[in-house]
Amino acid sequence: MTRILDVARMHTVAWLGQLAWPWAIMGISLGTNLLIFASIDDAAPGKNTTGGLASLYIVCAIVAAASITQVFPFALGMGVTRRTFYLATTLVNVVQAVAYGVLLYLLNLLEGGTNGFGIQLRFFRVPYVDVSNGLLQIAVYAVPFLFLNFLAIFVAVWYVRFGTNGLFATGAVAILVSGLLIALITWQGWFGDIWQWLSSQHQASLLVGWPALLAAAAGLGGMAAIRRANA
Repeated sequence: MTRILDVARMHTVAWLGQLAWPWAIMGISLGTNLLIFASIDDAAPGKNTTGGLASLYIVCAIVAAASITQVFPFALGMGVTRRTFYLATTLVNVVQAVAYGVLLYLLNLLEGGTNGFGIQLRFFRVPYVDVSNGLLQIAVYAVPFLFLNFLAIFVAVWYVRFGTNGLFATGAVAILVSGLLIALITWQGWFGDIWQWLSSQHQASLLVGWPALLAAAAGLGGMAAIRRANA
């Protein structure tokens, strides 16, 4: 465990990309949305919902992928095993997701307590994603971090393992399979049944349960692929 903690500290060396940039970009997104919705509030009162929070998740996923393409070769050069590096990376991302989930929940409370920063802005309290239970709200914020980060890590590991051609070939296969699946669903008229099934799912299942399962699958896939990855 001590070795894993030591390797985890490698990720903090690039703290500017790991911590500063995701929140800086989200802050810019928040400031921009405040200016935009403050200027149009008279024209569209009560319609101040924005998806700007997604910027934080996107940048964090990019940083997670960079931890494989940039930190992984350095770690191997320092004699770190692939298993130890991956477990350390997993630890960093889990801790990050929980910490960011708590911070976003606090910002959610701030937004609610200030009536949407004075203009009824819903930046952190996005409809459907905003829930009444505090612990569930933290999980709703945190689990998508795990899903996107581990998906990005899996793609990065796949790239390191098979190179550009392997990544493009996998993407082409994924597009082909997705297209055939959509064609089959359309042909059989299953979209209505799928929508009904999704509508019947509990909010916690769609926002926490299923993303957590997908994050676990991507995490295990990344661990299996990194065993044969070369720096």
